Amino acid sequence: MPLDASPSTTPVPRVKRGEAHTVQTRGLTLLRSGHREIRKLKRANHVPTIHGNKVWNSSFLIMDQLTREKGPLRLNADRHLMDIGCGWGPLAIFAAKRFRCRVTAVDADADVFPYLDLHATLNRVQVDTLRCRFERLTKQRLADVDLITGADICFWDELTPVLFNLIRRALDQGVQQVIIADPGRSPFYDLAERCKARFNARVVERRTQTPRALSADLLIVDRD
Repeated sequence: MPLDASPSTTPVPRVKRGEAHTVQTRGLTLLRSGHREIRKLKRANHVPTIHGNKVWNSSFLIMDQLTREKGPLRLNADRHLMDIGCGWGPLAIFAAKRFRCRVTAVDADADVFPYLDLHATLNRVQVDTLRCRFERLTKQRLADVDLITGADICFWDELTPVLFNLIRRALDQGVQQVIIADPGRSPFYDLAERCKARFNARVVERRTQTPRALSADLLIVDRD
């Protein structure tokens, strides 16, 4: 069921620019695992179990890719982005803040949503959340989505066919583009090869120097 991660329900934490255990990048304020607000959530027994324990670096490369887009796929207030395997939500929050589009953040682990809620509140944006496994994202769920993103989500071999089938369902339902980023795991490259053989798909390398030197490959699948 959807969960409302409205920033209006949570007091905005006091975080000073340059404060320890914070990251300021791309118009966002993000908290590291050592920040006092993150530690509060951990003490409240919100302990993610499916790798949702930090901000994953590939998110930043997708943010840059979304900013690069100048054509008809550029995000705007009329678009709906779905971020799958959202974790703490940096990518979802970036899209909501930068493009003012509708955003649905999806994760199978309910314990990531308090961290997403904290970051959405801190950055003063609205993000809808949905607890759901990839294979349970039905055609009905995908029907009004324009763009799907996912950072560091293809880390097990068994996820390759699951994500391939999700991409197929999404394209069948009219999703215009899927972007999945990964630093170089073999299941991701297996997924990329399957997509390139079946869909209009490509892999591009992206690099950045902020918030530090990072690189990742992006699988970009466009609807024909």
